[in-house]
Amino acid sequence: MKRLIIAIGIAGGLWMSGCAIISSSETPKQFMDSSIITASVKARLADTVGLEKLNLTIQTLDSNVLLSGFVQSEAQKTLAGRVAENTQGVRKVINKIVVQ
Repeated sequence: MKRLIIAIGIAGGLWMSGCAIISSSETPKQFMDSSIITASVKARLADTVGLEKLNLTIQTLDSNVLLSGFVQSEAQKTLAGRVAENTQGVRKVINKIVVQ
């Protein structure tokens, strides 16, 4: 329950700051759903050992999540993708994370 409240708070903050993908095809409800999914993925990544210090970009549109950024290993990239895939509301993950 605490995570849900945090996710909703983060989603509201993202909405207010404009830090989410905005599409003219999304209804306000879909936009809020996308913001909540983005916040949930970010929270889950921050709670995952080995991923908590990474600065990844997460964008959501129509329940499809795009991961981007840089990691140090293929294992981190794979783990980030799995965490995102197992987040409630995520339909598809597009993992564009680059291993340096």
